[in-house]
Amino acid sequence: MNSEERELERRQKKEKKSERKRRVAWALVALLVAALIIMRVAEVDFTPSPEGAPAAESSGFPCSLLTGTELALSGEGSNIAVLGDTAYCVTDRKTAKTLYSFDHGYSNPVADFAGSYSLIYDQGSQSYRLDSQSKNVYSQQSEQPIICAGVSDSGAVVLACLSEDCPSTVSVFNRSLDKKLSYDVSEGYVTDVAVDSRGSRVAFAVVSSENARFKTVVYTMNTDDSTPRAAFEYAGSGVLDLRFSSTDLYVVGMDFVSVIDSLKTEKSVYAPGSIEVSSFCYSQNGRLVLAYRSYSGSQQDNISEIRPSGKAKEIVSIDSRIKDISAASSRVAVLTSGGVTVYKISNSQIAAEYPADDSYSSVLILSSDVFARRQAVIEKLSAD
Repeated sequence: MNSEERELERRQKKEKKSERKRRVAWALVALLVAALIIMRVAEVDFTPSPEGAPAAESSGFPCSLLTGTELALSGEGSNIAVLGDTAYCVTDRKTAKTLYSFDHGYSNPVADFAGSYSLIYDQGSQSYRLDSQSKNVYSQQSEQPIICAGVSDSGAVVLACLSEDCPSTVSVFNRSLDKKLSYDVSEGYVTDVAVDSRGSRVAFAVVSSENARFKTVVYTMNTDDSTPRAAFEYAGSGVLDLRFSSTDLYVVGMDFVSVIDSLKTEKSVYAPGSIEVSSFCYSQNGRLVLAYRSYSGSQQDNISEIRPSGKAKEIVSIDSRIKDISAASSRVAVLTSGGVTVYKISNSQIAAEYPADDSYSSVLILSSDVFARRQAVIEKLSAD
């Protein structure tokens, strides 16, 4: 065998090894991502309903979605942001006029939102873009396929990608695309990431197996560190979300919630195995609002607000399965098969109720305005 044949064989073996690595990575990531997807959509009936709940008479609402199948409904600043399987759109919450939209062309689009920024990336591919409410900041290609990504309200972006030399690589870029961190993760595959508002602190969840049982470890570090500051292990449980609130980090697991203070100290809010997370969101003042069940199979959902200090305030218990929740600074909107109910966080009193049937799948509250998605339409439930 001559040198050229040996080199060709070496490249073919490397390509096969890389392909096997990618298949294993996506299988592991899919196990945890599927849990969140199931939690969000398993209880939604997408069967068309001839008679929906009446929407409030408001200029421009109801408005039809032009983004294809909705994948994410969120607030971007004070307006409505919708990511669909074909396009992205920002809509004025008062007039329903389109402020900004584009066709993204991604095969597996995923979005993250913070402040006035949206990060949209093609999971499993290499394309991603950062947008404000009115324009594209940049569109980029990563060196390797993207596993997950996040954005802060300063426009800093964190990417977790597959790597040729190790399972994953975590990178942080500021709004100007200056690279602030590149860290090789040899312990396993990254399934979630977060970056703080200044773009100086980062956290990432890594899944691996030990003694035939999977575990998740959350690592925290500053962008100028060469190694993580701390590691927090959760055996047999997955991490659904990481989110910074100033110097505190929310860790939302499948069956637990913790807050990590200053990258080093963990405060357990709900111990591993003590709850079953149904849904969650973050209020406009950055606090975690959680819907959970006390045990598997329970028909009662509980809603609590968790402050960055780790203190939990129980808001209400509902004898119905929650389909979606959304929180403003002082109120939380809860969508069930029976309708939308808005609760005051301070005293748990009902602030408003709106009829809705099973054709409604998402709810969004921005200040005192309440919206809901019904099939391919966004309706404004609250009156002006």
